[in-house]
Amino acid sequence: MSISLFATITPKAEAVDKVGELLRGLTGPSRAEPGNLRYDLFRGTDSPVRFHLFELYADQAAIDAHRASPHYTAFRAALGDLLAEPPLVLAATPVDAVE
Repeated sequence: MSISLFATITPKAEAVDKVGELLRGLTGPSRAEPGNLRYDLFRGTDSPVRFHLFELYADQAAIDAHRASPHYTAFRAALGDLLAEPPLVLAATPVDAVE
């Protein structure tokens, strides 16, 4: 069964452009991973400094591989102290969804 992740990233006001750049650099390599079914980046309409990721993986092993990938670990390291708060990540499995 697939697993969806919904992540909210809130950068510090002075780091919005840098964090946006880092996130855009993450999308291509993440989409190319085996087991990645979708990887979309959004910007909040309620708060333009907030970014949202919608990620869809084939299974937990694909999520684990993503989190261990060189591009993801480099992204996490590059975030350093650019965030206003820790990322919020919610995981869900489909109940009634189009796959």
